[in-house]
Amino acid sequence: MNIESASIEAKIGSLAPNFSLTATNGQEITLADFRGKSNVIVFFVRETSCIQCRIHVAHLGKLYQQFQAAGTEIIVILGEGVEKSRKFAESLKLPFPILADPDRRVYLLYELEKYFSLFQRTASLVVDQSGIVRYLKRTTIPNVWLQESRELYGFVLSLEN
Repeated sequence: MNIESASIEAKIGSLAPNFSLTATNGQEITLADFRGKSNVIVFFVRETSCIQCRIHVAHLGKLYQQFQAAGTEIIVILGEGVEKSRKFAESLKLPFPILADPDRRVYLLYELEKYFSLFQRTASLVVDQSGIVRYLKRTTIPNVWLQESRELYGFVLSLEN
């Protein structure tokens, strides 16, 4: 895994901190690879057992073609190894790979440390084609993800105007 800088804070209007992670298809995916090509939704799964996260990721999978038509790719990051991430992706029949972050270094890069050392923080963000964070929602309460897929789609469509 490659992380450019652990000192950059992710916030709306800032350059998204770059990272490279191994995907479930074995490919190394780097956030900066999307610059100049497409917007990117990045979603950090709280835990594989998080029902709300599973529902959100499944919704993203169902809307994937619509997101692609709107010039947006999807990156989902799971704080597990590649094999467990692959099983997660297969169980949801996802059309996009899941990126494995077993040490949760990218979680920390995006300020998603565990709350009270118990509850994994999660986030959803949109990075535009220039690499700028345009949307960012961090939370420890996963039920916010139940309506997030449609909200993200509406936001991505607004970037085209």
